[in-house]
Amino acid sequence: MGKLTELDIDFSAGGDLLSIWTKGPSKGGGHFVTLEPHMDTFYLDADAADKHCVGIYWFDACRILLPVLERGDMSEVEKYPELLVDFCPDTDVLVFGNREESVRSQEMAENLTAHIGADGLADRFTLENASAILLYHFRNPIDRDDYAPVGTAANETQE
Repeated sequence: MGKLTELDIDFSAGGDLLSIWTKGPSKGGGHFVTLEPHMDTFYLDADAADKHCVGIYWFDACRILLPVLERGDMSEVEKYPELLVDFCPDTDVLVFGNREESVRSQEMAENLTAHIGADGLADRFTLENASAILLYHFRNPIDRDDYAPVGTAANETQE
């Protein structure tokens, strides 16, 4: 296999929306991974027999993942029986998605693997270097405050 695509990750603090993409826009709408919290996947061609996942939207991502990544606190995760979150701080690997059985895996990009269910859709993901990647985005959201100087994230304060 050739060089894998780099990840394009954005986090919007206003909507607590984590967006992870590997390619340009998808063809077709999203498919639910979980309803609560709301997590969708998007595909390069939604009509293709062998769908290739290119994007993930996860609402409530920071609220759920920040305690896990910083302190190993699973209290937010436990509120959602449909959601699978497994984080190993020693290897910095995060597995997230739903609890359905996967039948195969597909590398989406460097550090990100999709696990595919019997229906051919991604149902969970493995993100390597998770805390290094996600904590940066959670602390530096793309949202900007109207009163913040250019280049200052909305959740930062000036001294």
